[in-house]
Amino acid sequence: MKRYENMMEGFVEEVLDIMGDSLGCCMCEQCRNDVAAHALNQLPPRYVVSHMGGAISKADTMRIQHLTDVRTAVLQAAQVVKEHPRH
Repeated sequence: MKRYENMMEGFVEEVLDIMGDSLGCCMCEQCRNDVAAHALNQLPPRYVVSHMGGAISKADTMRIQHLTDVRTAVLQAAQVVKEHPRH
């Protein structure tokens, strides 16, 4: 059983939910997954192994700079996927 989680995956998914329509690229399942994977490869991972660790990591990532970094990575990833869709 997996006992660790990369909190960045959830953050990228949240940003995709919020910004999806404004990204200017296809958001079919394949393209959405490609955007998420590309963005995650540009961001440092934030692994946690407990609920407490998740809460601390989430609080830490609410900083403006962190949110900006995630949004920037998603925007750049969407541009790459828009130029080279795999669907």
